[in-house]
Amino acid sequence: MRRELALVAVLGVVGCAAPQPQATAAPARPATPGAVPVNVGTPVVVHVTSNGNGRYTIVTEMKQRRTIYSIRALSFEGDTLSEGASAASGTFEEPHVVFHDRAGGETIADAPKAVLTGADKSVLMTGGVQARTQDGNVLHCDRLRYDGATETIHGDGHVRLDTPSGLSLVGDRIDGDARLAHVRVTQGP
Repeated sequence: MRRELALVAVLGVVGCAAPQPQATAAPARPATPGAVPVNVGTPVVVHVTSNGNGRYTIVTEMKQRRTIYSIRALSFEGDTLSEGASAASGTFEEPHVVFHDRAGGETIADAPKAVLTGADKSVLMTGGVQARTQDGNVLHCDRLRYDGATETIHGDGHVRLDTPSGLSLVGDRIDGDARLAHVRVTQGP
């Protein structure tokens, strides 16, 4: 009964007649001439293009009611599902990304391009990345990948992490938490 009520509510919003219980399955028919049947429960892929026009495109990703990152960019092109932005995937030009760790710390990263994959909540930043933590650590690398499942950062290519105390770590790869407080910088394969 609840499913029928939800279906009636959804169909009422889009202007279709409420379904009537039937003993046998009948082909779906539009309620009014020229109306398109609504397939409730099936997400629709929506292609989105935003080129700014002086305004930013902002995408925020949440996990368990907590923001894990937000992306602000001048342009975005990608796809999203009609039933949730968490399934968005696409490409950003000149992204400015703020990563939030579980303790409330922030790391801000900028790069020429970024690709968002909504299925696993990952962000791949490319073209030369600079990231700065609220603690003052500064990371430079060619590519930076944020893994939304583990909430970790993985960078490669010309990695350099500078700390406020003057320490510099240099290598080929960096792996660590989103705040860059616990990292491992490695050289070679």
